[in-house]
Amino acid sequence: MSERQERLQNRLQPEIREFRDSCRTLQLATVDGEGNPNASYAPFVLLEDGYYVLISEIARHARNLQQVPRVSLMLIEDESGARELFARKRLTFDAVAEVVARDDARWSKAVAALEGRFGEIIKGLSNLKDFKLFRLKPEQGLFVKGFGQAFAVSGDELVDFVHLVEGHKRIDTGAELTSPADAPV
Repeated sequence: MSERQERLQNRLQPEIREFRDSCRTLQLATVDGEGNPNASYAPFVLLEDGYYVLISEIARHARNLQQVPRVSLMLIEDESGARELFARKRLTFDAVAEVVARDDARWSKAVAALEGRFGEIIKGLSNLKDFKLFRLKPEQGLFVKGFGQAFAVSGDELVDFVHLVEGHKRIDTGAELTSPADAPV
């Protein structure tokens, strides 16, 4: 890792973790076996081996994850706190979904962590037959801080930061934008 890369990582990693830890739900983009898309969300807990969500297989996104275990997940800044709605802070990942069996040690650990984060409701939901625990293992992702501030991130501990080199450019001059104020009116 280059010195520049290390500085960038040291600066961004705490910011990404703080942002991620402030989110309690994540957005899910799934598809079914025929490729029909579905957008949804789920409360989550992050453990060392991925994001865990507890969702009912009555829900379309749970059935989709069982049919096609590829998913895009997104954590996004709340609209009410965003300085600019066109450039909300967000962390997205391509991920692989896996159903965790009830007799797997990860089940107990993840359900306990979910209960610690969300309270008694998890105890009730985890005892319903239709609720499945999914581990979403992130692979590659993107952290967007704002206009012209997008960074590629890896799925393993977010250690591989690379600033994207292509930004927004004006039609008339070709100049790269660094803020929405630079955009032509």
